[in-house]
Amino acid sequence: MTDISFEQLFEEVQKLTPTERLRMMELVAVTLHADLRQQDDWHKALRATYGLLADDPMERPEQLPLEEREPFE
Repeated sequence: MTDISFEQLFEEVQKLTPTERLRMMELVAVTLHADLRQQDDWHKALRATYGLLADDPMERPEQLPLEEREPFE
């Protein structure tokens, strides 16, 4: 896709016939709906995962002692 600003795209869309602009709006709405549905599915999956871990909280174990190494020169 070429680098085109929103304003340039809008100017090009305005050159279309009303029927073509309506069709474009329908296509954009369909893809937007699909994107939002995927986002909602992601949120549901995250909530379900959190629910699985809610009764078993994660804890960080104590840090192990650092091993002695030769100095860096």
